[in-house]
Amino acid sequence: MKINLFIGTSPNSEDRDIEMVYEYSLKKNTKHDLNITWMRLHHDSSNFWGGWNTKKWFTPFSGFRWAIPEYCNYEGRAIYTDVDMINLCDIGELFSLDMEGKVIAARKGIRWNYEFCVMVIDCKKAKDYVWGLKKLKKNKNSHNIHKDIFNTSDLVKEIDPSWNCLDGEEKKISEIKQLHFTNMQTQPWKPSWYRGETLDHPRLDIIDLYNNLKAEALTNGYAPREIPLERLNYQIQL
Repeated sequence: MKINLFIGTSPNSEDRDIEMVYEYSLKKNTKHDLNITWMRLHHDSSNFWGGWNTKKWFTPFSGFRWAIPEYCNYEGRAIYTDVDMINLCDIGELFSLDMEGKVIAARKGIRWNYEFCVMVIDCKKAKDYVWGLKKLKKNKNSHNIHKDIFNTSDLVKEIDPSWNCLDGEEKKISEIKQLHFTNMQTQPWKPSWYRGETLDHPRLDIIDLYNNLKAEALTNGYAPREIPLERLNYQIQL
C-alpha cells in the first residue's frame, strides 16, 4: 500500500531536527510505502507552495493542508499532519480506516470543534468543499476555512484521539499512536521562527522519547535536512 503523506513544516530548516525524528519514527513503524511531501513556503510564487498570503497564519504552513486535494488532482486519499510529531503506530492503520463516506477524518477537538492537524482526506469528495489554489493563496484567512466548512459530523469522521495526542495529555506513551508537540513554547528543538517565550516540556518521559528517537535516527543514517532555498523571513510572535 502506498501512503500519500503531506507534512506542513518550516521553509528554512528551522524544524530540521523534528523532521528527521518524525520521518524516522514513521518509517520505523510501518512497512508500507510512504510518499512524503514536505510542504514548505517557497520564495517563487509560481511554485505550488509559493506566493501564499500568510499574514494571519499561526505557523509557516497553516493554510497548506486545504490545498492537498488539488495537489492530488482530487484523486485518492491523503494524510495531512503538522511537522511537530512523533509516530508510535503504523500510519497505515490511519490511512486505511473506514471513513464511512465522510470527506475528512480527524479527532474531536479540544481547542476547536475538530483538530485538523492530523487528518485523512478523501480528495475527490473534498473538491466540493475546499477552495481552489488561487483563492487559497490570495486569502489571508485560508487557514481558517475549516471553521466554516468542516465543523460538522456530516463531513468529518471522528478518529481515535490517540492519533493526535496533544503533548501527551494524560496518556502513557504506550497508549499514544501519534504524539503532537502542539505547545510551541515547550517544543524541545526550539524552532527559530517562533518568537514567543520558550519553556521546558513538563513531561520528562516525552523528552526522553524525543532524545532517544533522535539518537536512533542518527545511528541509522538519518541526518537533519538543510534546505537550499532563498531564505524566507517568516516569524510568529505570540
